[in-house]
Order: sequence, then structure tokens, then C-alpha cells
Amino acid sequence: MKTKFIVLGAIAAALMAGTAVAETPATATRPEASSASVAKAYSGQWRLYKMIGLDVYNQNNEKLGDISELLVDQTGKIQTAILGVGGFLGVGERMVAVNFDQLKFVDQPVEAKTASSAPASTASTKTTETTTQVTTGAATTTRPVRSASEQWYPDHAVINLTADQLKAMSQFQYN
Repeated sequence: MKTKFIVLGAIAAALMAGTAVAETPATATRPEASSASVAKAYSGQWRLYKMIGLDVYNQNNEKLGDISELLVDQTGKIQTAILGVGGFLGVGERMVAVNFDQLKFVDQPVEAKTASSAPASTASTKTTETTTQVTTGAATTTRPVRSASEQWYPDHAVINLTADQLKAMSQFQYN
């Protein structure tokens, strides 16, 4: 009797393992394209979904808001960026529409502003493989260097508008 349960258990385990193996999809490979050539072919292109939530700064490196939505025309070209501006932690934030061409995208991180009593001429930047140190006088801010996987999207966007100009724009609403 005991042997019967062991045999049935072994058969059930074999059937379940066979089903699991059958459901595992085979990896699709293209013989003419290696992963290095694919990455090179798409170099300089960004993943669109990663741009939603991207911080938007003005020319003075002051954060104005973030990209909430991107609108495309019928051909798929991005025409409009909807920015969330103002507010605190989403409360009081309002949406404004700007022409996508007004945004300039930057791969380098925004340098953190630090208090310093030293003259600006003594400021220096040191880069290592794992962090970027921005030193201004006595204060230092360390920020991780972007990894290769983060190169598929920009660090932030810059727009040539002030916070007051964005707040004065009419609020965007979906109809």
C-alpha cells in the first residue's frame, strides 16, 4: 500500500514537472543580432514610459514640477507634455500643457545646491566609478553615477520658463 502511494506521488511529480517545462517559453533569438549590436542600434533612444515622472527644472536648476503625461499626434510624434507644477506631495498640484519642443533633456544629474562661504572659484567636481562628489567650499554632496541600465532615459528636463510663468498658464483638463 505504501509503495502504491510512493509510485503515484512520483508519477504526479513527473507530470507536474513536465507541465512546468512545457509552459516555459523558449527565448527568441535572432541569429543576426547579438545583444551588443541591438544596444548599439538603439543607442540614443529613450524608453518613453521612463519619462513620465521625470523632474523638470528651469535654467537656474530650480525644480518646477514633473512630466505627468505625454500626448502624441496620429503619427505617433510627441506634441505636448503635461507638467504637474506647484503643490506639495501632489496636494495643490496643477496640470499645464507645454509644447514638447520647449523641453530640453539632460543626461547629467542636477548639481545639488549647498551652503558655502567659500568663493565659487574653489568649487571642484570629482567623479569615481560609483559616485559623483560635488564639492563647493566646505560642503560635499554625493550622488550615485547612473548605471548603464539608466542610460535608456534622461536624468531630467529643462524648460526656459519660471515657476510663476507656469502657474499663470491655464490648467490642462481632459475633456
